[in-house]
Amino acid sequence: MRPNALNPKKDKPIKPKTVAKKRNLKPQSKAAKKSSKRPSLLLNLLASCVVIFFVGFGIKYAIDHTINYNPLLGKWRAQTVLGIMEIEFDRTSMSSFGTKNPVTYDVSENKVIVIDDTIKVGNTYKIIDENTISSEAGGFKTVYKRVK
Repeated sequence: MRPNALNPKKDKPIKPKTVAKKRNLKPQSKAAKKSSKRPSLLLNLLASCVVIFFVGFGIKYAIDHTINYNPLLGKWRAQTVLGIMEIEFDRTSMSSFGTKNPVTYDVSENKVIVIDDTIKVGNTYKIIDENTISSEAGGFKTVYKRVK
């Protein structure tokens, strides 16, 4: 044997030292395993809810703007000789002069007939463009502008 490979004290060969990496050989508890899975499960659930939410509103928007399209929906303002007049239309009612009445709509290409359900009387609104409508009552024409 070579002299540098022998231990001078015991005449035994010296074994080269190896550095062993310490590994955690303890098995993880079930609670630790579950907690590491929970964030991804909750994150997936949250992401799914967000996607469903936006898809639902997308479908509602598409239906409202194709099948149930009503160009009057919203708030309108007119300058009249009596002052400023505001009306507001939503899906089932119309608000004007501080009162809210249930209405139904008959929508055609360039006009909308708004029928007050309580007195069964209708008023026709002509669509000039998407931000302008007009109405005639008692020989007076009133032009409304959309309030943004």
